[in-house]
Amino acid sequence: MSTPTRNSARTGYEQGRSESGQGLTRRDEMAVSGAVFSEAPWALAGAAGVAVAGADIVLHALAFHLAIASPLALGAVAFFAVAGAGALLRAKHSRALLWAQRNPWRFAAFPGAACAIVVFALSIVVDGGLFGSLWTALWHGAATYGLTGLVGSVGRPRRARS
Repeated sequence: MSTPTRNSARTGYEQGRSESGQGLTRRDEMAVSGAVFSEAPWALAGAAGVAVAGADIVLHALAFHLAIASPLALGAVAFFAVAGAGALLRAKHSRALLWAQRNPWRFAAFPGAACAIVVFALSIVVDGGLFGSLWTALWHGAATYGLTGLVGSVGRPRRARS
């Protein structure tokens, strides 16, 4: 009788669990999400954030309303949503990216949390109110989470060129 190798000793349940990402702790999921998010299309995300924030500033100016915090927060949502969605849809393949593509809603928690943190800090500095800043950060983070998860669920990753 031969000695079983590491891969052959694993049961089907264990293989399915590790391949689907169910064996990851929340900390591991954040680390994997961070690895995928680090490969985001930052120039495109920055352009989207600037365009959305600029358009919102213009709309506020047309209504004779001076607002800085809300356009910047909306630009942060666009920035993080485009970065997260772009990271999910890129052509380069890695184990972390495959996990994120199989679990788009778990991955979306990372850009959502990042957006909420940035919007909270921005709101505290500009507006100064703790509870209003917390509410603003939560709903902007939720919007980023929803947009990123939706694109990850519906979108198809680009194919790598051969």
